[in-house]
Amino acid sequence: MNVKIPYKNVSNKEDAFNAVKAAVTPELLAKWQVSADVTYGDYTVNAKGKGFNLNVDFHDDYCEVSVDLGFLLKPFKGKILEGVQKQFNRVV
Repeated sequence: MNVKIPYKNVSNKEDAFNAVKAAVTPELLAKWQVSADVTYGDYTVNAKGKGFNLNVDFHDDYCEVSVDLGFLLKPFKGKILEGVQKQFNRVV
């Protein structure tokens, strides 16, 4: 599932990327009871764990968040996606 989150607290994709980079940590993912390795690319953030994959792509006016969940995590899809949106709205 993809979600587009417009920038409200930052003015461009570089600021948004830096803000999300500081916010999306393994500790944050642990709050959602997901264990994942976080990697950062050129205006992308990827978090991948067992049955969990989060991709964030930064554009000029918004970031696009994609969450793929494995079979065991699908019942928590709403809670995880709500947590992701809530955290990103605070940051970007």
